[in-house]
Amino acid sequence: MTIQFHARYLLFVNTLAVFPAQVVMAPDARLSASQEWEAVVKRAEQEGQVSVYATDSIGNAPMIWAAFQKRYPKIKISGTSMGRGSDLFPKLFAERRAGKFLTDVFLGAPTALYQNFYRAKIVEPIPPMLVHPGVTDLSKWWGGKHHYVDPEGQYVFMYESALYGPPISFNTNIINEKDIKSAWDLVQPQWKGKYAALQLGPSQGSTALTYVYYHPQLGPKFIERLYRDLEPTLFRELRQGTDWLSQGKFPLCFLCRRIDRAAMQGLPVAELNPYQVEEKPGLGSGSGALVLLNRFPNPNSAKVFLNWFLLLEGQIAFRQANTDELRVGSLREDLPPEVLPLMARRQKDKDYIWINRPEWMDFKPINNLLEELRKG
Repeated sequence: MTIQFHARYLLFVNTLAVFPAQVVMAPDARLSASQEWEAVVKRAEQEGQVSVYATDSIGNAPMIWAAFQKRYPKIKISGTSMGRGSDLFPKLFAERRAGKFLTDVFLGAPTALYQNFYRAKIVEPIPPMLVHPGVTDLSKWWGGKHHYVDPEGQYVFMYESALYGPPISFNTNIINEKDIKSAWDLVQPQWKGKYAALQLGPSQGSTALTYVYYHPQLGPKFIERLYRDLEPTLFRELRQGTDWLSQGKFPLCFLCRRIDRAAMQGLPVAELNPYQVEEKPGLGSGSGALVLLNRFPNPNSAKVFLNWFLLLEGQIAFRQANTDELRVGSLREDLPPEVLPLMARRQKDKDYIWINRPEWMDFKPINNLLEELRKG
């Protein structure tokens, strides 16, 4: 008994000796992290600028630039935003062929960044650049981790959380959503000839179509039913499908874009609510991803921008730049509810299908299927 008592007493004393040391060290660790960040910011201010390219898919980019400039007035942000990736990618590659390495960070859709930059091997790893505790704290991110679309989990960082469901839109004057229990209800024979559908080019991808193709309740059979059996009228211009839908020329549209924006303008259109149909909803980053280009000219300023943008403040700025996107939020868990539309708030009790998986990045199987259906 005496031996056991002494052993327990020594364990108790040793425990007391350990915990005070930890309590004393924790503030020092925080101070060290704070000092490191301040040193990065100071070096970035000496560089004086950061260059960021962005496609218009990320929303109102100038709002993001302005928010960064307000926070770091001594670091001039040179933000370039123009059109789609097909407009901006050639510009960047032309610069690099001319020996001009002008850009630090590129913001755009994960599929496009993966196909154009990751595969071209002109990107640098992101993790070494993430140093702010508010970014590196994985508890702040959905799923307790950072999300990358590349197999290495290093190069194409995704920050956007967008809600996905069967990408079918309808004219609300013709179809009552309350009558729809499943996406399969809208691909029955009575809807033959009553669809407009986006025709994807051979080099295009679609997160929404990836969701359908790999969905266990939908899959290739659903795509075959819609693109072949229902004989849709195809369109290439993104606005065309929405125009036809709002005019009632077609009561249904597959892969119509920016339906929420059209509805906010008072047009009689809506997209299926993923929470109202039986198919499991999806989460993905349809437009919100970033890469760090190799040979980037402003290493400290690029680090400051990356960390700021992925902090709560930067992600709120991203959300505010997308006020007309009612399903778009952030993969951060701490955005206040008041900045998120109802459909952009993840539901704790829902099991989502995560769409942007490395093994699903090859769009070739889907393009092959679409090509077969086009040939009849």
